Amino acid sequence: MSKWEGEEERDLEKQLKILNKAPVMSYQIEGHDIVDCINISKQPAFDHPLLKNYKLQMKPSSLPKEVTKIGDSMPSMTKRHKSITCPRGAIPIRRTSKRDLIAAKALLYQYRRNTFPSTSKSPGYHFAIAKTVQDSSQQYHGAKADINTRSVKVLDSQFSEAFISIQNQFNGIHYGWAVNPQLYGDNLTRTFSSWTADAFERTGCFNSLCPGFVQISQKHYMGEALKISKYGASPQYVLDRLIFKDPKTGNWWIVGNLRSKQKSFIEYWPKSIFTTMADFASEIQFGGDVYSPISEPAPPMGSGDFNDNFKRTCYISRIRLVDSSNALFEPENISIQAFTDKPSCYQVSLKDMLCCLGDLEAQLVMLNEVKVLLGHE
Repeated sequence: MSKWEGEEERDLEKQLKILNKAPVMSYQIEGHDIVDCINISKQPAFDHPLLKNYKLQMKPSSLPKEVTKIGDSMPSMTKRHKSITCPRGAIPIRRTSKRDLIAAKALLYQYRRNTFPSTSKSPGYHFAIAKTVQDSSQQYHGAKADINTRSVKVLDSQFSEAFISIQNQFNGIHYGWAVNPQLYGDNLTRTFSSWTADAFERTGCFNSLCPGFVQISQKHYMGEALKISKYGASPQYVLDRLIFKDPKTGNWWIVGNLRSKQKSFIEYWPKSIFTTMADFASEIQFGGDVYSPISEPAPPMGSGDFNDNFKRTCYISRIRLVDSSNALFEPENISIQAFTDKPSCYQVSLKDMLCCLGDLEAQLVMLNEVKVLLGHE
């Protein structure tokens, strides 16, 4: 082993020690997944240098007013592959392996190049998104949407995602689902997130693979496998999520189970780990992206199909934005544009408030609500 390899090995062991805290109990899930229940006050987030002696926030100081009106005891349409619940005072975290850290480091290189607009894109990376047009007068404090959960076939070196992205310059939060064998070691559809304060140059990571991301829920964790919507069948499952900036603390929260009166306060990113997003976001994106080495055919996006049947096409619906007064609003009066980087494969068109984007074709419909459809025709 060379000196460089020895240093890298020691660095990996140091990271694993920080991330894998002593559990109060553990779950074995679907063969290779181990989920540890960790004392909430001893989670890896608090090893971040900006979060020393940090006061934990257990729930948002207030939700956007309209969110409190959404819940009417409807059943949640978010289904997990395997449900777990940690004891009170403990939170679930997917145990990190050395393989996870090595894979994440390689993937961060792709994200560094592809996630932010002023950086050059990698060959093999493609996207189809609907995004707010940058306007210095617009300040966003969050977004909500239902992201239809699907399964797509990808090779071990590929990934496919559907997401909400919130950015301000080189600060960003990315959340949704992904099929990513390189990161997760399988082809399951899993929750996925990333954050950074400098376009991944020195800060940020995927899921909870570095200190900074604060877990609150006893049931949900980043990287958990989701129950997928079957092609052409009912019911259709979704990730119903709100990502918003707490009006008092400035922390960026993820809230789920929005259809129920009992919302799920899942996790948050503290205000202090951001710079420009400590104040507000300047751009919101909804859509999908894929990556493949250029020697391999590009993987499908969304469900891998597109038509006007929501049971067959992956969609993002019930889209709302959050303004500076902590209120939800429909984006009908906000300029939203559709973008694709490869029109020959991921066609985008915009006409009479109807936008098509995705894997050869998908659709953004602005009628009573905004919908983003991602699929393959």
